[in-house]
Amino acid sequence: MNNHKTRWVLLVFVVVNLFGFLAQKRFLFTTLKINFLLVVNALLLLMYFFNNIRLSKLDKTNPNAMIRSVMIGTLLKMVVFVSVAMVYTTQIKVPVGMPTLISSMGLYLIYTWMEIKGELIKK
Repeated sequence: MNNHKTRWVLLVFVVVNLFGFLAQKRFLFTTLKINFLLVVNALLLLMYFFNNIRLSKLDKTNPNAMIRSVMIGTLLKMVVFVSVAMVYTTQIKVPVGMPTLISSMGLYLIYTWMEIKGELIKK
């Protein structure tokens, strides 16, 4: 795995977690469900590493296989994201809210962008 791109992903993870813990401690954002964002952040980090392991075993000379693999990884992250939202809302019985879902989607886009950019830099 490329150490440079892993450092950036871990930095994003730590910054989001620090922001979440500080916001939760000071009650800064009452409309955001911070616990939900922290869980989504952790799952997206795990999915990022899972996808990187999967992409590292891929044949780099076949561009069709690479595009399929990136698309499958993106779809897999989306399914995990939606599943977490559904489980959270059924277990907690509290609506997640649009600002929390939009923030989570922002995290999803950041991790996906970093994953795809990291693959393109390798070329």
